[in-house]
Amino acid sequence: MTQIRPVVGLPTLTWLRAFEAAARTSSFAAAAAGIETTLNPGEGAFYGPKLEFVLRDAIGRDWQCGTLQVDFNLPGRLGASYIGEDSQKHTPVMLHRAMFGSLERFIGILIEHHAGKLPTWLAPIQAVVMGITERQEKYCLEVAENLRNQGLRVETDLRNEKVGFKIREHTIKRVPFLLVAGDREVEGRTLAVRTRGGKDLGSLGLAELAALLCDEVASRGRLVLEDRVSQRRSA
Repeated sequence: MTQIRPVVGLPTLTWLRAFEAAARTSSFAAAAAGIETTLNPGEGAFYGPKLEFVLRDAIGRDWQCGTLQVDFNLPGRLGASYIGEDSQKHTPVMLHRAMFGSLERFIGILIEHHAGKLPTWLAPIQAVVMGITERQEKYCLEVAENLRNQGLRVETDLRNEKVGFKIREHTIKRVPFLLVAGDREVEGRTLAVRTRGGKDLGSLGLAELAALLCDEVASRGRLVLEDRVSQRRSA
């Protein structure tokens, strides 16, 4: 919560009362949402109090990102009004917000925080399907289409390169999951699953893999595919 001295064209007492009421209401609303607030005197905007959302990244840096602002100034300058219960015109109070601040800056913060390893639900490419030889090309295309139809962001790598080369290249690109198909996988309708961290999760059936990926994405990372596969195999 930020607070400043009044400088807009309202009588000082009227401004202070309105400001204090708006500040209390903002604090109550934040508390109701389970958000802890602290007061930062002198750091607000001239038009009214505001809530600033500060994020701390993986190396301890604080970033001021989103804001929710109470604006006593702009409605009057715009000539905005409404008819109150007393049948008289009143000047409204405006609420405006910036969800991220600068979107480019926010994306930069995310990339730095995760060291480029964006969680699966945020990653621009969530999985790459690759074959060992040309014999698996048709199956790889089928798998990719199946996963895309379920809302996943999937690409194929059908280049005539060694599979180790492909895995290394997409690992460097921080793709969360690398799905490899050989003759055995084609025959069994499965995929060999590797993570960008180099962990081999073994073979999973296409339907099971799709369900686990969709769960991780839908849960925003609360259900992690790698953990769930490991738990199943250790049970």
